[in-house]
Amino acid sequence: MSNHAVLTTGAGEHSNQSEVVLTANLLELLTVAQSKVEVDRQAAQACLSRATALLAASLERDVGPKAENAFRGGLPPWLAKRLATFIEENLAQPIRSPDLIALTGLSTGHFFRTFKETFGQAPFAYIARLRIERAQEMMLTTDHSLCQIAQECGMCDQSHLTRLFRQLVGMTPGEWRRVHACEPFEPMAGNARTTQSSGTSLNLSDH
Repeated sequence: MSNHAVLTTGAGEHSNQSEVVLTANLLELLTVAQSKVEVDRQAAQACLSRATALLAASLERDVGPKAENAFRGGLPPWLAKRLATFIEENLAQPIRSPDLIALTGLSTGHFFRTFKETFGQAPFAYIARLRIERAQEMMLTTDHSLCQIAQECGMCDQSHLTRLFRQLVGMTPGEWRRVHACEPFEPMAGNARTTQSSGTSLNLSDH
């Protein structure tokens, strides 16, 4: 057997072993998530996030350059939906750029370019607007204090909410709540966008 054949065989065996290890890890994480989903949602979410990160790392290692070429001009609908869903489900928690990048398997620079092309805003502008929109909805549908609303919308405290709210809405949360106290909640004007590459309507919001 030639040296080239030996090297090719060795690479193939290594690849197969890596796939077996990845599959085993994913199976374990998904099994734990399934067992925890009814009793410990936070633990289940952590397992699912880890499984997603493993798959994304595998994608980036194996087909990252091909994926980036395929995503020129914006993200495909399924990936845009994955990101939007992840963000909406985690608005009350810190959302870091590495968490979002891991969902796509893209390089950092390409992720930020395609995200803005798809959603019309940079990631944290998108997240901030969603948080403010959720805060507006809570102000009209609950009697929670502004401090409590800020924390439930992923902001540090009431002053953080006030700064961001004034920046995006043009008035303080307290003023806005008094003005709109008897009105039904409606998303902020211009908050609904159609993604440029996917044709999917997504609610924008950010922090």
